[in-house]
Amino acid sequence: MKKILYAILISSITCGLAMAAATKKSECPMMAKGKKCSLCPEKMKGVETAGKNTANGVEITMTAKDKDLIAKVQEMALVHYNSKDAMCPDCPARVEGARVRVTKTETGAKTEITGTTPEMIRKIQEASVKELKRSASGGGMKESRKKMSGATAKYICPMGCATSDKPGKCPKCGMEMKERK
Repeated sequence: MKKILYAILISSITCGLAMAAATKKSECPMMAKGKKCSLCPEKMKGVETAGKNTANGVEITMTAKDKDLIAKVQEMALVHYNSKDAMCPDCPARVEGARVRVTKTETGAKTEITGTTPEMIRKIQEASVKELKRSASGGGMKESRKKMSGATAKYICPMGCATSDKPGKCPKCGMEMKERK
């Protein structure tokens, strides 16, 4: 009888610990300290990242030359983009309703972030420009802000926070939009 009660007690404790671990947030500890997120595969040393707008959102490609780094990029892309808690605050995948698909490639990983409405697609693309621009100084980013911000946008905010096809004021900072050259 004691053996059965002991087994039930151990099972209950184990189950409780497993449930507690499953509900624990997986937020990056580096972000909590105000440092660069170590879960972001596109910011890893030795990784080249390119982004481009698509009809339904953005495509972010992360490539590496080293076999071990390629495997790490593939693993981290799945971790990073499949948990909102592990994403950077400005990650385009955080846009409400965004759909994310991570695909392993021969040299790394490709992430497609898509939206279902024109407004959602615009938000995803703007967040991607902002994130890649912010990250460009600290990693292997090779995509230019001009290329990422979209071919149809004729006006750009001097601060780089928005683009538009018509003149006016930036919806985020209020500065006058400048014609793209």
